[in-house]
Formats: sequence, C-alpha cells, structure tokens
Amino acid sequence: MAPSHSEDAVFSGYLMSVDDFKNFFVTIKPSLAERSFEDYIFGYDAWKFRLSKADRARAPRLRLVPLPDIPAFSLPTEDTIDKVFLPTRYVRYTSKKQLRRNEKNRHLWEENEKDRAKLEEFCHFIASLGGNLDVTRVAGFGCLKDVHPYFTPGL
Repeated sequence: MAPSHSEDAVFSGYLMSVDDFKNFFVTIKPSLAERSFEDYIFGYDAWKFRLSKADRARAPRLRLVPLPDIPAFSLPTEDTIDKVFLPTRYVRYTSKKQLRRNEKNRHLWEENEKDRAKLEEFCHFIASLGGNLDVTRVAGFGCLKDVHPYFTPGL
C-alpha cells in the first residue's frame, strides 16, 4: 500500500481486558505464563513479525488503550493500560469530531458484519495454530485515534 500523508487514523475494533488478552495469548505462547504484561505485548509483536506475510495480514496490529490521565507514551504495563484493542478497520483522521459518539459517527463506534467476520476469521486462525481466542471474552467494540498504519514521516 502507498505511504499515507495523514499522520493519524481512527480505528474501529474490539476491546479486551488486559487479563483476557493474556489468557488468550498464553494459548499461543505458553512460555509467557506468569510474565509481565509488557512481555505479552512484545511477545505478540515478535510472534506476528515471524508469521508469513499472508498470515501476518490475518493478525491485527495491537493497539493499547491507556487508563485516563496516563501519558500517551508511557510504557505499557498493567498499571497504565485499560484495554487491548484489536482493530478491524480504519478511516483517515480528519478532526476530533470523528471521535464523538453520535449518529454521524455511529459507523465508527458500532460493529458490523465485516467486523464480526474478521473477528471470527482471527479466532479460526488462532485455533489453526493451536491457540484459543474466546469471543465471549471480548469486552466490546469501539474506536480510537492512533498513527495511520501507512504513515511515512516527511511525505
């Protein structure tokens, strides 16, 4: 995909508690059991990086939702992170107004059939690797602003 001139995007996707994420990912990487949350985050990124290009596209890039009043660039610990976010789609960020929960932005905040299909496909992919992602442990659907996945500084 071509580089993006937009630095940010609004992502829509599924939320998981820190504990539920850890319980899920330890089914893929049992060696992480009883390790710190940071190890799970770095472990997920390393695991995803080692997948084939086709499989890498099947695993979402994690985003983290910090607790209120936590600086955006704090280290991800169980004391600073509220939820783990599994994005399913995004749109270019244009203004703060996009993040308001209202009728105009409903399409960003509410899941649709494509989102459910992506979550189910990810669950099947994890199961094919011997893991288990229990969709009943997903804590909800929402959206957040983060760096655009194809942003290239200096363009």
